[in-house]
Amino acid sequence: MNEHTQNPVELLIHQIRQAVREEILAATAQNGHARELLTPEQLAERLKVPVSWVYEQSRQGHIPTHRIGRYIRFDLREVMESQKKREATP
Repeated sequence: MNEHTQNPVELLIHQIRQAVREEILAATAQNGHARELLTPEQLAERLKVPVSWVYEQSRQGHIPTHRIGRYIRFDLREVMESQKKREATP
């Protein structure tokens, strides 16, 4: 079914899905390099910290957090840079 024969609700849903896809692609590419967005569990494993630490730091705004719908994801490089900045700040 093409866009001209869809009802307005279906067309709106299609447009929203397309916008979400584009945002996800934009969020996963940086400087032409693909970046990996990690789950809280994956980030905790990489940093060798408890998952509760990841959630707490995210909730307090101390680490960059990407929201994809109801899910949260993290870019390891951004998290490491944010922690370096926090350590350098007196």
